[in-house]
Amino acid sequence: MVSVLEKQLALALDRRLSVFLAKAQNGSLLQDEMSLRAAAYMASEIIQPCCCMLCNKEKLAVLLQGTKLCQNQQELTQRLAELIYHDLARCNGLG
Repeated sequence: MVSVLEKQLALALDRRLSVFLAKAQNGSLLQDEMSLRAAAYMASEIIQPCCCMLCNKEKLAVLLQGTKLCQNQQELTQRLAELIYHDLARCNGLG
């Protein structure tokens, strides 16, 4: 079950990451490391205030699957979840 907060986070991520939709749809986002890392950084800024609720890659992947950017794109979801997880860990002094 997805909480109201997770729905709001997914909506905020959709708005912030909409600039990457075209690249995600044609498959080039995974090949463009700069854009991929920029998307992960932008997402981690939104997630940072409540990162304790999304403390592992699996929870991040579930949240990302609720966005237009990652719908039906398992490889992109996993890659972004990993990058976001590591960025959040660094921000919290764990990396």
